[in-house]
Amino acid sequence: MSTAPNTVATVPGRATRDGRRHPRARLRSADIRSLGYVAPIWLFMVLMGLIPIGYAVWMSFTDQSLTSATPGTFVGFTNFARAVFTSQFAGSLLVTLIFVVFGLVIQFTIGYLLAAILYRQLRGFQIFRTVLLIPMLLTPVVVGLVWQFIFQPDLGVLATLLEPFGLKLNVFANTGFARGLIIFIDCWMHIPFVMLMLVAGMTGVSQEPIEAAAVDGAGWWKTTRYIMLPMLRPVITIALLVRCVDIVRLFDTIFTTTQGGPGTSTATVSMLAYQSTFVYFQFGNGAALSIAIAVIMIPVYYFYVRLTKI
Repeated sequence: MSTAPNTVATVPGRATRDGRRHPRARLRSADIRSLGYVAPIWLFMVLMGLIPIGYAVWMSFTDQSLTSATPGTFVGFTNFARAVFTSQFAGSLLVTLIFVVFGLVIQFTIGYLLAAILYRQLRGFQIFRTVLLIPMLLTPVVVGLVWQFIFQPDLGVLATLLEPFGLKLNVFANTGFARGLIIFIDCWMHIPFVMLMLVAGMTGVSQEPIEAAAVDGAGWWKTTRYIMLPMLRPVITIALLVRCVDIVRLFDTIFTTTQGGPGTSTATVSMLAYQSTFVYFQFGNGAALSIAIAVIMIPVYYFYVRLTKI
């Protein structure tokens, strides 16, 4: 007559009859040990990230400036009323939106065309790829100074080339030309980034739909529109979101070329926050502007986190 095998009920955290620890207990022990490895980076993120953000939020509600009689006094939403809810901030927000829209359209269009060329791996594409990556490797401040010297109306390279023809062009005195210069410099520097993202996405695309479309007689445009672009949608979205964040906080290129001029035609929200903080020394207003920029960008951050699964 057979008897049922003895069963031993195990409790998480206790050892089994044969002396081995329960799997959940081993997992908890591993988690505790791994916490010691990640603790330094979390501590660094708190010190370098959360504390400055918290200090900026606190400063945005206080009267912090060099001209304040009682710096640090709580003033509520006064800084937001004086700095954010103004026509000047709305104008800088419009300028930023112009840079974002034109920058994303141009960078995606040219970046995709260059990525499609590199994806075909034509003869000499390695050299072509290396040359295209050079602008992305340069320092933005240096790039801004170089282009500022090229378009300098008196002693610039462009002025020297136009002088024999009796032509003069002052880019920095015209609103349209100044904005176009900022968009051009930003696109010149960051089109390689969009190109690399799209090339990486193209290498992971299955070849079966593309080959089937070629057999059916579909041309390049139809293949791109109905097959390649839909399959690259996640990569395209992430690349454009990253570039959107970068353009919104664009500062160094504007600071070294137009200084926000002529007037305030190229002054973005980041430039406005800099001027309020380090030119007029209104630290509370500058902090309020920075908080407003972060709040405006929350939807972009949200979509980025959802797509990247971070």
